[in-house]
Amino acid sequence: MSNGPRTTRSPGASRLGGDLTLPLIRPLVLLDFDDVCCINSPYGGYDVFAPDPPPDLWRRLFHPPAVEVLNDVHKAFRPRWVLTTSWLRFMDRRMAITVLGRGGLGCVALNLHEHWDAEQLHGEDRATAILRWMSKHHEGEPYVILDDEESGTGLAASTWHRSGNVVLCREGVGLHAEHHPLIKRALSAD
Repeated sequence: MSNGPRTTRSPGASRLGGDLTLPLIRPLVLLDFDDVCCINSPYGGYDVFAPDPPPDLWRRLFHPPAVEVLNDVHKAFRPRWVLTTSWLRFMDRRMAITVLGRGGLGCVALNLHEHWDAEQLHGEDRATAILRWMSKHHEGEPYVILDDEESGTGLAASTWHRSGNVVLCREGVGLHAEHHPLIKRALSAD
């Protein structure tokens, strides 16, 4: 099992005096917000979209352990990111980039997939929204779905979960360092 994304040596790297490696395939991270990177304490989505948000919102919106894990995952794997959060009902791409960047997840903001959102349609569970996105845009690259036990409807019983491609966070706890090995395993899969 490799420790990161598969790479190839760039033509001419030695002529340039460096080891320039380029990813052959950039993995995917499908990311929910609530109870993954935002545990809604003290702030959550309602505060982001409020007409008069709290002055310390951006400093306290995302859970520090989750921010650390997501930034570490990005440094290790350079994935493309797809948002699956219910916040998509209120955000366009520009707003998502602003929220992520101001909340300490600039690496996510700057590396959103071209098809960056897997929004749930009315009455649809999260697994169905992700299946629709994957059937249109997944090109065989390694992936992980980061969600929570409550809003990640349909994911616990999915083949993705059984194959190790889903990490479900506990409500009110969010993403932590203990999830990192599971994420690494999913993104390192060949």
